[in-house]
Formats: sequence, C-alpha cells, structure tokens
Amino acid sequence: MLLFILRRFYQTVIVVIGVILVISLLMASLPGDVARMRAPKGASEETLENIRQKFNLDKPWLTRLWIYLKGLPRLELGDSFTYKRPVMEIIGESLPWSVKLAIAAEIIIVVFGILAGVISAVFRYSFLDVLVTISTSVLVAMPIYWIGRLMQLFFSQWLHWFPPSGAPPPGTGLLGSIPYYVMPATALAAISTAYVARLARSSMLEVLRQDYIVTARAKGLSERKVIYKHALKNGLIPVVTYLGIDFGVLIGAAVLTEMIFNWPGVGHKLYFAVIQRDHTMVIGLVFILVLIFVAINLLVDISYAFLDPRIRLGEAPEVT
Repeated sequence: MLLFILRRFYQTVIVVIGVILVISLLMASLPGDVARMRAPKGASEETLENIRQKFNLDKPWLTRLWIYLKGLPRLELGDSFTYKRPVMEIIGESLPWSVKLAIAAEIIIVVFGILAGVISAVFRYSFLDVLVTISTSVLVAMPIYWIGRLMQLFFSQWLHWFPPSGAPPPGTGLLGSIPYYVMPATALAAISTAYVARLARSSMLEVLRQDYIVTARAKGLSERKVIYKHALKNGLIPVVTYLGIDFGVLIGAAVLTEMIFNWPGVGHKLYFAVIQRDHTMVIGLVFILVLIFVAINLLVDISYAFLDPRIRLGEAPEVT
C-alpha cells in the first residue's frame, strides 16, 4: 500500500512540474518586453533594467525556471508584477472565494443532478425521463459564458431577483450572501449537473437490472425501499467518484464564470494576469489550481486502493 501511495505521489510531482514547465515556456515565448509594459510611460533604460533585475527578467528562461522551482517546496511563488505583492498573499485572498463558489456549485450538482438521474431511471421512458434527457442534452451543448449571460438577462435585468455580479460585501450574513451565490454557482454547475444526471441514470438502470433487486421486489418490499435502501447505494458509486474529481475541475474551470459575474476568485485573477503578462502571477495561480486538482485525484486513487486491493497490484477489477 505504501509503495502504491509513493508511486502515485511521484506521478503527481511529475505532473505539477510538467505543467509549470509548459506554462513558463508559453509565457516566456510571448512577444514584447515585459519590463517596458510594467514601467511607467517614458521610463529610462536604467528604470527598465532595475525592473528586469528585480523580477529576474534579465536571466535566461531556464535560470528563471530553476529559481522558481527551488522556491516551490516553501511555497515561495515570487512577487506579482501588477500588484507588487507576493503571489501567495494574493492567492490566500482569492482562493477562498473560488472554493466557496465551487462548494455552492457542488451542492447544486449533488441535489439536482442525482435527483434528476434517479427520477429518470425509476420512471424510464416517461415524460420525466424525456424531459431530463432533453434538458441535459441542451445544458451539455451550452457554454458557461452563454448560460451566465442568459441568467443575468432574465433573473437580474428583467426579474430583479438576484444581483447581476459581484461577491457579498464584507460583513454580509449567510442569508444575505445566498443571492450573490445563486447565479454564478448555478452557471458553474450547469454542465456538471447534466453529466451527473446522465451518469446517475445509466448507473441506476444497470443496478435495477441486478438479481438482488429482483429478489428484493419478489420478497414484497415496497418500491421506495427497493430504490432508496438497495439500489441507490450501489448506483451512486460512479457518481461519487465523478463528484470528487469534479470539485477540482470546478475550481479551475471558474475562470469564465468569475469573469462574467465579477467574482473575486482565482479565475478572475488568472484572467487579468494573462492579459497583463504577469508571468509570476500566472504560473503561481496555475500551480495552485493544478496542485488542488492532482491532490484530489491522488485521494481518489488512494481510496480506490482501499476499496479494491487489486488496484494496488495494477490489476483490473473483474466485470460481473
């Protein structure tokens, strides 16, 4: 078991370093003088040289990369060109907003995705099943920014139900904060909700055909007990796995959502860092996002090893 965890951890480190390498190379290959972009208009050559020395822009790309990698174990991600502050300090302010938005979106996914999938499977070929199938197909085909704009148009400009953008002001209580989360969390959760509904439907349909379900019904158990006591536990195993991985995806995929709703999270900061060529900020934000994603994947892999010992030996589970 220890060897399995160490192997997965080693692979995680390789992935993180590989992503940093690619992002750093892409940012370094962009045309233009970053120092001149950061300096005031009409700055002297001496001022430009001081900026290059301060942010190591006068050093070769591989040297800058090595300096950056040496600071990663201590989470020293450098200073932002734009904000003139440590990147970790900025991440510490923006990451909680992204995590809270992802949690709100995950709640929507769990409640509506699983509920729609179970109802669709239980009432197969009914009007509800067709409605869920059509709705999920439409949601999967719609991009997040389009969903967000439509929600702002209907629920904010026309109906005036929710604030059009922005996060809850400081000091706002829980109930007062909910209206600010509804639209961005729903837009962020829309596509994943459709996938969870489809996954829950197919998994439940497979479970409902199993022999032990037929036996439970033959014993005279009510349909409610058959569904919620016997079928639901096994039918939701693939869904739980998907939800665990999807949480990391939600944090990283919130760039468009946070831009549309002016949400002060990591995605919002990442967008402006790319626009302003803030190399240190971009690499630091991407590093944190990738670290969260691979850490969640690592936990999922470890949970698999506990649930099925054959996975530790690299064996595929038998299909029954």
